[in-house]
Amino acid sequence: MKLPSLSPPNTTPDAVDSTPAKLGDGNYEVGSRARIIRDRLMAKERFAPSDLLDIQLETSATFLSRWHDLILRTLTPAAIGDKGDRAQFRELVERTWDGHASAGSAGYRLTRMFREQVSETVITFVLAECYETDASFNYRTVRRREGPIWKLVTERPMHLLDPQYATWDALLVGAVDRVIERAVREGGLSTPWSRSNVTAYRHPLSSAIPIVGRWLDMPLHPLSGDLYTPRMQWGADAASQRMVVSPGREASGIMHMPTGQSGHPLSPYYANSHEAWLKGEPTPFLPGTTEHTLTLTP
Repeated sequence: MKLPSLSPPNTTPDAVDSTPAKLGDGNYEVGSRARIIRDRLMAKERFAPSDLLDIQLETSATFLSRWHDLILRTLTPAAIGDKGDRAQFRELVERTWDGHASAGSAGYRLTRMFREQVSETVITFVLAECYETDASFNYRTVRRREGPIWKLVTERPMHLLDPQYATWDALLVGAVDRVIERAVREGGLSTPWSRSNVTAYRHPLSSAIPIVGRWLDMPLHPLSGDLYTPRMQWGADAASQRMVVSPGREASGIMHMPTGQSGHPLSPYYANSHEAWLKGEPTPFLPGTTEHTLTLTP
């Protein structure tokens, strides 16, 4: 299908761009999960079902590792000075970082917040005219923003530095200070990533039923993982299922699903698969023995 040309008003046909309009904007995800999965698949020639499940549960912090290193390069003794909170920030980022989006890691939480704050600070200045032109403009809708933001903070062009900062190092240290303020408001610098990353599976009616409604929800549970890891976990945004199966070998296959197969709170299948999904414990792909049947008659 060819879309009509979007020509400006009062133009002659000769002035209209003949290039066909295209659908979409190419706003792909950053690819951090795909890269980890690719690397894990390229590392071996043969895989058992448990190996493939392990890849789906991978929480490597590959995406944020360079931001972690940037914090350590930024918070030098000179930058820390007599600021005890900056010293604590650096110590937590260095000591509690294990290279994963671990539920118990304060370093991962602080690193993630640092990236968000730096991105916000840089983009607010660079795209100031966009905000002035369109009040609804939101740079966060551009998923592939990591590349240009990282290029700015590493190449550090002075003409794209907000003039309220004398240097790019000053901008980065200022971002650390704002993260410290926010982290203190939200529980403290040493608060682990699990405070921000808790499963939130709620029944659609739970909020409308006083007192007893909360019993319809799955228990809140801290988990490792993030938007940027193969174990994609961010509140209610998570794997709707995990499946590993080979044709002809269904008996050794693995199936995961949060909550359960029944929507009835009193059914034993309302939440029976949730625990294994949380813990990453393999459960059979094939169904077990039939316990109940439902017959539809005309």
